[in-house]
Amino acid sequence: MTHADKSTRTVYDVQPRGLWLAILALLLMLGTLPGAALPRASAAGVERPVLAFFYPWYTKSTWCSCTMSDLPATRYSSNDVKVIDRQIAEASRAGITGFIVSWWGKGSYEDSNFATMLDRVAAWNKKTGAHFVLAIHLEDDGALFRTEAHIEQQLRYAMASYTARSTYFHWQGKPVFFVWDAFGGGRTQTTWAAIRKQIDPQHKTFWSLDTVEVTTLDDTFDAMYLFGAGYWGITQHYMMALYQNFRAKVDAYNQAHGTQKLWIAGVLPGYNDSQKPQPLVVPRDNGATYTLSWQAAIASKPAWITISTFNEWYLGSTIEPSIHYGTQYLDLTKHFAADWRAQG
Repeated sequence: MTHADKSTRTVYDVQPRGLWLAILALLLMLGTLPGAALPRASAAGVERPVLAFFYPWYTKSTWCSCTMSDLPATRYSSNDVKVIDRQIAEASRAGITGFIVSWWGKGSYEDSNFATMLDRVAAWNKKTGAHFVLAIHLEDDGALFRTEAHIEQQLRYAMASYTARSTYFHWQGKPVFFVWDAFGGGRTQTTWAAIRKQIDPQHKTFWSLDTVEVTTLDDTFDAMYLFGAGYWGITQHYMMALYQNFRAKVDAYNQAHGTQKLWIAGVLPGYNDSQKPQPLVVPRDNGATYTLSWQAAIASKPAWITISTFNEWYLGSTIEPSIHYGTQYLDLTKHFAADWRAQG
């Protein structure tokens, strides 16, 4: 099951802009294409994270143009250590500071791969001096998360197994969890408040919620992110206004409640699940869609920026090198990630 199977948002087409050649020329002029020196660990890098949603669920039999609008440049299995090393290196060189990894619970294929990824990230950081990290993206519509008790069990396991690792993403000393579809399956605010009270009453971890309603953060969640990254209507005016509105709402909430909730802005290269019975498509427009979402994200002055996605091939929202686009979106990522940090 993927995020696309549950999407119901309306999409407005993107007007053609043909920006890629001009952007590529600028990148070449500035010397910001991949292949230059790796970004080193620094205060700016840690304080201004760029995190890409990542999916460790692929096998060699996964790949088919019957279910995907594009395919990776090299087909792979997610448990291949050489593949993991390559993906970490590609992301790090593009200015990405970590992956938000789709996680389906203890003993799952994704869980095994997550543990391996933590080890490989540690090796990469030691080799390069980078400070790449991983965080769990809780896929709480999965079979291992059916009840409140199941969610508590899985989170306790994750906290005990992974969050003490130096390669796990921490914010202000707290390990971070991303929670998707929190209110699916009949779950409510009360459900999550009870879960948090049971497993983390002193808020020693940091919970980020995929939501468009700031009030759903209440006392349970610490930040809001948008996995969809505004894909229900990307135009320049719309995205700028949308993200400024979210920024203002988070600020107003914090002022009214004396809290410090975070606004996390999402960026999107495009979206294409045209193989589905009810297709949803946001055209990439040769890099213009990605450019617009980055510009809107940066202008909203977020605490973090998330990328949807590094490699969700079923949704057609990938920036990983592909047959159709090559390294185009990693090139753009490196430029905009550097631009955002330069403004800090």
